[in-house]
Amino acid sequence: MAFLQYLHHSFFKLSLPSCTLLIDPFVNIPKNANLKPRAMKANVKKSLKGIDAILVSHEHFDHFDKKLIEEIVAKDNACVVAHDHVLSQLNIKRPNKCPLTVNKKINLKGVSIEAFPVHHPTSFYPLGFKIGCNGHAILHLGDTFLMDSFNKLEADILMVPIGGTMTMDVTDAVKVVKTIEPKVAIPMHYNTFDLIKASTAEFKEKIENSVLDTKPVILKLGGKLKL
Repeated sequence: MAFLQYLHHSFFKLSLPSCTLLIDPFVNIPKNANLKPRAMKANVKKSLKGIDAILVSHEHFDHFDKKLIEEIVAKDNACVVAHDHVLSQLNIKRPNKCPLTVNKKINLKGVSIEAFPVHHPTSFYPLGFKIGCNGHAILHLGDTFLMDSFNKLEADILMVPIGGTMTMDVTDAVKVVKTIEPKVAIPMHYNTFDLIKASTAEFKEKIENSVLDTKPVILKLGGKLKL
């Protein structure tokens, strides 16, 4: 069974017949971060088995859990798909590093992974990812503010940040949904910290009250969307 699972924050697991991917893994918080996250499901790590690839949008700790990634690579011999700026910080073997830059595409076990530019000024080289598999186009926007270039993107499933402060808020996230018009829109990057409080009910209501045919899906921690 193919499914997309929401694990935490902007952290997703994509399970496909040919391979299993993680996107922006985040479990461990640096001691100097001085942040208290909401509780994560205790079984998150138990679900991280048989991972083929890990996609990292940028270098910030809440998207790039260095310790967890190195553990998974050592256990599963997974490859890490990211910009060289991220890959250079990992203590893993070179064959496990798969560098990617904007507008470039790779294929992994029948799955296409393409990077596109996003706007996150505090990051060195932020990426969004378009994943093509099983006839689906899946977009993960990473951390980003609203960009005009998003009108060139197409997707069946869209994962979009709504927390504001460091990314788009609900209002701009809905604008992106209206621009891309995916079949399914999933909010992410919200309520993990007090700094990014947002209402998923507002996100859902604004989409449902629009002329869009998009279905807003609010996944609980550990929740799955069948593909």
